[in-house]
Amino acid sequence: MGGAAGAQDDPPAGRGRLHGRLLQVLGGVSAVAAAVALWQFGVFGEDPVGEVVDVIEDPEAPSIPDGASEPSTGAPVVAASVSAAAAPSESTAAPTSEASSSAAPTSAAPSETAAEVEESGRPSGPSCSASLTVEQEWDDSVEVSVEVVNSGSAALASWEVDLGLRDVDIYHYWSMRDLGGGRYGSEDWNARLDPGENAVAGFQAELGDRADLPGSVTCTAA
Repeated sequence: MGGAAGAQDDPPAGRGRLHGRLLQVLGGVSAVAAAVALWQFGVFGEDPVGEVVDVIEDPEAPSIPDGASEPSTGAPVVAASVSAAAAPSESTAAPTSEASSSAAPTSAAPSETAAEVEESGRPSGPSCSASLTVEQEWDDSVEVSVEVVNSGSAALASWEVDLGLRDVDIYHYWSMRDLGGGRYGSEDWNARLDPGENAVAGFQAELGDRADLPGSVTCTAA
């Protein structure tokens, strides 16, 4: 009886040892599976974003993995539309220079036209006039002022008057120089006259019986 009871107690002990070995094997397999998973993650999952970035930065030659489907035809259409938008249209061509070339050059207006000179009655070149006015008169002598006016359209550098009058003997004069032969000329300070300006000179003279004292005398502009 005692031997039979001992034989019946052995099977539970053997099964316990078998279960322990199975647990050890399962633990080892789990450890190996975990190590393989960690190795795969470290190798294949280290830089997954880098490959995608490379594909985006170089769209002209993208790398297509094996088994991947061909890209759709939508991408070339978008590229074509972008290139068409970037190309300048015919309407945006450089503006022509017809407007600028058609503008006629303007010439500066002259300071005084010939019509204005003719209307004013002044000669177009240098010209002057001289008038005589009796300021004082005595028995046989007079004092006369000589007014010289620039009657032309240009400035005068100097002027001369002809006072060679019959029976008029000039013995004193001012604001002019004796040039001889009855002609008198301007001084340095009153020689230049702009158009319309005047200079006043004068003289005192004895008059003879046949003296002729006109209202104006000949003036020569220089």
